[in-house]
Amino acid sequence: MTSNATRKRRERGSISPEDILAGAFIVAERDGLDNLSMPVLASHLEIGVTSIYWYFRSKDDLLRKMTTQATTFLQNQLPTTEGWKPEDWQEFLLSYFSADRASHQNANVLTDLVLMRTSSYSIPSTHRVYRGIESILAYLTKAGFTARQAWFLYSSLSLYTRGFIITERMRQVNQTPPVGLSQLSLIDVENMPILVGLISEHDAMLDMADDESFAFGVRLALEQAARILEETSG
Repeated sequence: MTSNATRKRRERGSISPEDILAGAFIVAERDGLDNLSMPVLASHLEIGVTSIYWYFRSKDDLLRKMTTQATTFLQNQLPTTEGWKPEDWQEFLLSYFSADRASHQNANVLTDLVLMRTSSYSIPSTHRVYRGIESILAYLTKAGFTARQAWFLYSSLSLYTRGFIITERMRQVNQTPPVGLSQLSLIDVENMPILVGLISEHDAMLDMADDESFAFGVRLALEQAARILEETSG
């Protein structure tokens, strides 16, 4: 086995910023963003740490570039309003926010960069995100909402979806499964008959962050928005 002291490093200039960013995502996925450092990244890439500083002046600079890449990736995963008829706004929003949530599942670094470390956003990343929001607001106003109603509808569903994503992320970090029959000891059986009944019925799991719960909440918001739209149009 070759020791770290004798490991052959790459030639200076043989690595690109794209290679460094790709390596940073790998290290962050393996060790977590908090444990990502220039020396650790350099060791992973088998280069001198000065080769990283040639392209990225600091860890904050590296995180900004990683966030730009993450937000670009996420925006490319989300459906656009192009081709959607205004009257299909409910189906579009359900599709949009379901895709948003799905993009974050098992993508811890993406979630941490896009949702947890918003201070790492660059101006281009911020503009890209808000251009996407602008197009959705324009689409909703075509459907009949006022600009303010469109903003409230988008922001409410966005925060709702973010809550699901972060809940799933924290559950994964803490390794806390949903409550099921195997965890009935966590429930006060004598004083919580409704919860016990829900768990016992078909061995159901009490999961606040599953697909069914997510879709149920989105549909509730959309039904209320439809009533508001009807009142506005009337």
